[in-house]
Amino acid sequence: MKQSKDIIFIYANFNSFVRTDFDILSSFQEVKLLQFKPVKGLLRTGVEMLKQFIALTIHIWKAEIVFVWFADFHSFLPVVFAKVLRKKSYVVIGGYEVCRINELNYGALCSKFRGFFCIKSMQLCTLNLTVSKYIDRKVKYIAPGSKREIVPNCVDFPKSSSMRLEKENLILTVGIIENERTFFLKGIDTFIEVAILLPEYQFLIIGIDKFKLSHLLVRIPENVVVLPRLAHDLLPVYYEKAKFYCQLSRSESFGVSIAESMFYGCIPIVTNEGGMPELIGNTGHIVPRKPFEICELIRKCSLNNPDYRSKGSNRIVNNFSRDKRKDLLIELLSTN
Repeated sequence: MKQSKDIIFIYANFNSFVRTDFDILSSFQEVKLLQFKPVKGLLRTGVEMLKQFIALTIHIWKAEIVFVWFADFHSFLPVVFAKVLRKKSYVVIGGYEVCRINELNYGALCSKFRGFFCIKSMQLCTLNLTVSKYIDRKVKYIAPGSKREIVPNCVDFPKSSSMRLEKENLILTVGIIENERTFFLKGIDTFIEVAILLPEYQFLIIGIDKFKLSHLLVRIPENVVVLPRLAHDLLPVYYEKAKFYCQLSRSESFGVSIAESMFYGCIPIVTNEGGMPELIGNTGHIVPRKPFEICELIRKCSLNNPDYRSKGSNRIVNNFSRDKRKDLLIELLSTN
């Protein structure tokens, strides 16, 4: 039975992560959605914060819990309201808010002003829900005194599936790659360099905007296929075929595509960045961003071994299921 008090659910974009948690929380309490429209510029952001202030003034009295996806401009007022009114507030820390890669101008901490809102949100909320041990350590460092619990992201599994006994000589990477920053952030430059050195393999990039990034694809070899962003339910077709899934990112807090590919028997190859090493455990390979070394590793691996590939699949099912995230969220929101 649902509780009598509402949860106010604050978000900027209703992506798959946000939708999953909304569905989980809606299963046991009434949830009121309040969107903070993401805009550019301090003036427009200020207008959105004013709108949020008015919405919170109207709705927060019925709520027992404030739940926010990501720390940013949109999390500050909700956690302040909750603090003043002695309500519980939870902020999911996904990674961008604790990241700073100055050469790519990536991460909220590249701006001291934006970073202030992120850090204060982490310090003032009842509990930060971090998606990996890596993110948890970062929050502890940049927001001293903050309270934290690790609640890993989850993967939705099909009700029934079978693992192909034979995989194709296909190496896959998936992302939303729509500008130069995400191109280099996701390590697509390194992925293409590896493809040049491994002509005996087919390489597939899913999620790249070929029109916006055509100038970066001039040297693309014949064994690389580039596809645009696909509907999520079409990805398993490619996961089932691929021997390897490569995520050569320069920053990655979790890696849902990695987890999904492992479920379908791909062997993950990742750089030692963010939460990727703890995601794959001992079921894949952690590599430096050195194309020659990555090529040597791929050539040495024997991957048509269903027992080895099933280790990765079992790891994902046992550690990163929706049910596990649901149980953790319900427990934490009930006891903290």
